[in-house]
Amino acid sequence: MSKLGGFKTPILHGLCTFGHAARHVVKLATAKDDPRELRSIKARFSAPVIPGETLETSVWADGKNPCRVFFQVRVVERDVIAISNAAADFASPVSIAGSGSGNAKL
Repeated sequence: MSKLGGFKTPILHGLCTFGHAARHVVKLATAKDDPRELRSIKARFSAPVIPGETLETSVWADGKNPCRVFFQVRVVERDVIAISNAAADFASPVSIAGSGSGNAKL
């Protein structure tokens, strides 16, 4: 299927990448690491991911809405952004460890 899309190698399905990103965001944004806290999530797919590549998710708290975070996913090996312009809303205020931002690698 990836060859039909013009890719030379197999690529990871976008929803798989999106699922990993959602898991990272929940882990970084909720103190309880509870996926039931996630209310909505949206993102833009900006580059394909090749199976076996490392994904790094960066999360920032929204300064205006305590229940929202912004995030992006970077492919470490190629230094490209795979998911951009992304946001997630939670049922309760988020608590990102440190200075209001966080990173996770998978």
